[in-house]
Amino acid sequence: MNPAALLALYDDTMRRNAHPAGMAPERLPHLSRYTTSSGSQRFVMWHDFDDSDAALHVDAEMAAVHGHAGVLMWKLYRHDRAHDALRSALLARGFEENDPSTLMVAAVDTVLAALPAAPSGPLAARQLTTVRDLDAYQQIWDDVWPGAPNARYVNDYKSRIDQHDPGILFYAGFAPDGEAVTSGYMFHHPGDPIALLCGGTTKAAWRRQHAYTLMLAVRAQAAAKRGASHLAVEASPESQPILARLGFEPLSTLMFYEKHIADTPAAAS
Repeated sequence: MNPAALLALYDDTMRRNAHPAGMAPERLPHLSRYTTSSGSQRFVMWHDFDDSDAALHVDAEMAAVHGHAGVLMWKLYRHDRAHDALRSALLARGFEENDPSTLMVAAVDTVLAALPAAPSGPLAARQLTTVRDLDAYQQIWDDVWPGAPNARYVNDYKSRIDQHDPGILFYAGFAPDGEAVTSGYMFHHPGDPIALLCGGTTKAAWRRQHAYTLMLAVRAQAAAKRGASHLAVEASPESQPILARLGFEPLSTLMFYEKHIADTPAAAS
């Protein structure tokens, strides 16, 4: 599949008509929004409008989110329509601009062929299947990102395990003494062609010991068993060289914009 067709497939199945785990979808004529079951966050994942309408849509989403979620997230890709106008409107209304990442995609078979047959290093991967298991994520993320809103995400993920949501799989890598040191989860709605790999994080003391490759391998294998044809990653600059060696190709870049809605006005003045 050529890059343009692959990007169009991603936009349709993973953004406009996505089935993200644990989220209620709302597909409007000009955008698609998804709200977590806990009500903690709402994501605007896709939009299609002109520059002149960007500010109006941001104001409308800020008003609509009240009473439904405490945080509004907007996912903006470099190839999106009204990119610059929308970015300006979001920043003008107090949205925080998070670090950029690169959307990279590869065929599952390509990645599996490029990975080592047996992961090297001292770590062992395990799927996390209970609410208590996800305490491992809290430990890892608090070590890597102290002060970040890690509990907000972990609590959402715990609710998805509690609800037996089939659209997300959680994994962690453990040291020989049982310490959880690396994480990686996968969004994949059964039947969809693309699986999105997220949360690849490793404690500093355990980097350069094949932790990232281990998490890639277990998720790629799981995606193959579930019938996904492609893997996607929102890659950090540090991850991009590793992914490129495994056959991933860049399709676009993206940014997250985030605003806490509680006690804020419904629309910008």
